[in-house]
Amino acid sequence: MATYRLHHKTSYSYSYPVTGSHHTAILKPLKNESQICTRFSLEVSPEPADLAVRVDYFGNTSHLFAIQLPHESLVVDAYSTVEVSAEAIDLKKLDTPVSEIREALADIKRTDLIEAKEFLYETENTKKTDSITEFGARFFSGDAKIGDGVAAMLQAFKDEFKFDSEASDIYTPVEQTLSTKSGVCQDFAHLMIAALRAQGLSACYASGYILTMPPPGQPRLVGADASHAWVSIFLPENGWIDVDPTNNLVCADQHVAVAYGRDFSDVSMLSGAVTGGGEHTVSVEVTMQPI
Repeated sequence: MATYRLHHKTSYSYSYPVTGSHHTAILKPLKNESQICTRFSLEVSPEPADLAVRVDYFGNTSHLFAIQLPHESLVVDAYSTVEVSAEAIDLKKLDTPVSEIREALADIKRTDLIEAKEFLYETENTKKTDSITEFGARFFSGDAKIGDGVAAMLQAFKDEFKFDSEASDIYTPVEQTLSTKSGVCQDFAHLMIAALRAQGLSACYASGYILTMPPPGQPRLVGADASHAWVSIFLPENGWIDVDPTNNLVCADQHVAVAYGRDFSDVSMLSGAVTGGGEHTVSVEVTMQPI
């Protein structure tokens, strides 16, 4: 088991005052069978006039708040303590043929798989195209075993794609990520999800944090981490399996999950609408410290 203390700070600066704003924050780590959030607090400056907490359709905790005072900056601090007990699954042991999984998910009589079937369909950020389908078929065609296919796809992201923070933005389509072979964790997660769904497999988008390990001999840079994204794949015999295409990893206790959804639009950590403000700048700082 690993225990982490997390601080996620988001700062907005506006070119002229915002007269009113409404926001949704999805920042509280999930409680599930592999992790528990033992402490969480949210601090907002200026202080909100209203603050409500709800659990959304996917089981994620959302904080909704409104600020009615004129303000030229907004700072949102989320503090968490999380215990993670997840262990990495050996992909070699997942030997169910992809064809069997595809047939089970397509079977209208399998009402026990209804929740997983919701993640079979394309979204605006995970479009199914010929090239996306072809990319997925490299790993999941014929009688390929699901574990071998997932491992091969993760390896392909490592060998063929380049992490480049300048290559994309939050609106980058998966076709561009595939053609340029570059992007960030969000892009790689969307591409992997699109390719899996194009092969008739259920996959969802995971948002959270990963413990960044420094090169040997160098100290870990506190505050240098950022929010992270990865993929969860559904297997009828095993449930949801989390994998990280950016780092060629099967997720374990180095990942902290905050939210799951169909794609990024379901789990954006901080979103909202403002009146006024003009142009703005935003900065995000994440500190993830092992305890």
